[in-house]
Amino acid sequence: MASNLACIGLDVWRRSEFRDLVASARAEAETIAKDGEVGVHIWTDVSGARLIITTEGDLVRVVTPTFYAAPGAIISEPQAVDGGLVLAELVNQHDEVITEIACQLEELALLGNAETPITGPASIVVLGNSVQVIGQADAAVSGLVFEPTGAYAASTDAVAHLTGVVLAIEQRTVSRTGQGFTAARVQTDGFQVTLCLPTGQPELSPGDVVEVDGYVVASLPSLR
Repeated sequence: MASNLACIGLDVWRRSEFRDLVASARAEAETIAKDGEVGVHIWTDVSGARLIITTEGDLVRVVTPTFYAAPGAIISEPQAVDGGLVLAELVNQHDEVITEIACQLEELALLGNAETPITGPASIVVLGNSVQVIGQADAAVSGLVFEPTGAYAASTDAVAHLTGVVLAIEQRTVSRTGQGFTAARVQTDGFQVTLCLPTGQPELSPGDVVEVDGYVVASLPSLR
């Protein structure tokens, strides 16, 4: 099972390597929110690999890996919950609910000051901890699912299970580590996600039907 960091080419084995990675990323990061001693900073590699770094003074409190992706869904009424996560609805263009998700949100620190109701185009990134190719789509595929398994758990978590069709694939390499990863655009039930996974785990081709268990990170650019 791939770690969240490995899914975006930032796999490190030692705690000291992780500290060095975060320290160098923080020095280059964009600060998107500051409230007293607490700050939220976003570092993006040329590959699209991204770290969201939450600090308190000189201390790093939380580091969330994700990817710079184009919007593929519409988020409605995101609400912060315990554990620094967000519950939200994904809706279609007619404002009909497709599903609910639990996710990390890049702009969580900006949520409290936003005008309500909050809705808008969002990118949904799934870090593919477990990915399997289960078939090929020669035409439109029915029965695609997106199950927000962490939204209904006793302890909310930003995880989901999905099946989807691979639409496009890009191979990326992180300049800092030299590690490669795959960024795949995937059509699931009513919206698109960007699936990130270590190169070759497994090899993907357009038209593949994939089954994924992964970690969910969203971005709602209109909050910035």
